Parts: sequence; structure tokens; C-alpha cells
Amino acid sequence: MPAFLLIVCLLLGSCARLTEQVTLRAEPLEPPRIVRVQLGERLAVAGTREGDVVRAQVTRLQRCADVQEQRAEGFRRVNRQPDGKSLVAEWVFGSLFTAGGLGLIAWTALSPVDLSVSTDNAPVNYGYGAAIAALGAGLLAGAIYDQSLTGTHEESLGERVLRKEGPEQVCGQTPATAGQVRLTLPDGAQLEAAVPPDGEARIALPADWQKRLDREGNRRATLEVIGDARSQVRLEL
Repeated sequence: MPAFLLIVCLLLGSCARLTEQVTLRAEPLEPPRIVRVQLGERLAVAGTREGDVVRAQVTRLQRCADVQEQRAEGFRRVNRQPDGKSLVAEWVFGSLFTAGGLGLIAWTALSPVDLSVSTDNAPVNYGYGAAIAALGAGLLAGAIYDQSLTGTHEESLGERVLRKEGPEQVCGQTPATAGQVRLTLPDGAQLEAAVPPDGEARIALPADWQKRLDREGNRRATLEVIGDARSQVRLEL
């Protein structure tokens, strides 16, 4: 029994260890094509001062982008290699155990027993020989399987559409027909006005706006469409 346990330990310790590296690749199935995609709308505002009034022109911008699309088949590539000499050890131990087990069986079969001077140990030897040979055969089978896993193997991941989106563009604009604009003066005062159907709002400046700017030492105000922070612009009064 101790010999049998030793063989099992050797068997478990000599199994091959494989390192694995996984990469992905795509193989195009057609030439790339350009598709224009609509990205929605946003508001933009521009302003000018005319006397004591700031005229704010609000525009509704249609955003879009050119997207390159291409059908391709994806592949998963796996490269496996033995870690050190573990696969070689699996082959060596498998061969040794198989040969040793079969050798013990053959030796027992070819060695007649003289029952007058000794007991018949043939059944025990046959049992040990068969167990060792079986373990060796199992180890060889594992080596064959591990060997089949080494190298580079690829599997298809199916067809997919690769997409590469270009920069955002403005592909159309129309005057805004509603909304609210706000002008923030350098001292923090906020003035608002409604956007009429023609898209041009008029914001009346306070009577002392010149003194306010002189007191702050800054003539730059912020004009924006309320509800769309991206529409902010700086305006020199």
C-alpha cells in the first residue's frame, strides 16, 4: 500500500501545467461603408449689444456624425505552452509507470513459484503491476490530451458590425421658436427674456449698466439659453 500511495503522489505531482495567452482578432467581410447618424439637437446662442439692448439669436442645431461600419468575423485565439518541463515529465513518468507495471506482470508470469520453499505472491504482484500500469496509462492519456491543447487554437465568435464614430458635426440648423435666455453681468446680476417665434430675443440692460461694468473693471457677460448649459457664450458689452 505505501508503494501504491507513492505512485499516486508522483502521478498527481507530474501533471503538465500549461500557460495560456488569449488574443482577439477581426477579419473583415466587406469594405467599410460610411453611414451618417443623427445625434439629436442642441441649442446655440449668439448675441450683440445695440445701445441698451442685447439681441440674442437662438438657433436649434441638428447634430450628426459620420460612422464607419464594417461587417467582420471575430476570432478568439488561444496560445498554450507547457510551463517548464512539466509536459516532458508527464510523458516520462507515464512511460516509466506503464513499463514498470507491465514489467512486473511479465516478470511474475515468467517466474514460477516453488511452493515448497515460499508462498505464492503472484496475485499480489499482478495487482500491483496492474495498478501501476493503469496509473501509467492514465498519465500517458493525460499527456496526450495536454499535448493536444498546446499550440495555437482559434474559435469563431461569429459576425459583428465594427463601428468607428467620427467627430460630431452640425448638419442643419433652424431658428428656435421658444425658450428663455439669460444674461449674467460681471457683478452677478441676471437678466432674462423669452425667445419669440423668430428666435431673436431682446434683453434690456439696466439704466446703470455702464457704471456696473466700470465698477467691476470687466465688460464680459455670459449669455446662455436656460436649460442648456452647453449654449453658454461670453459676450463683450
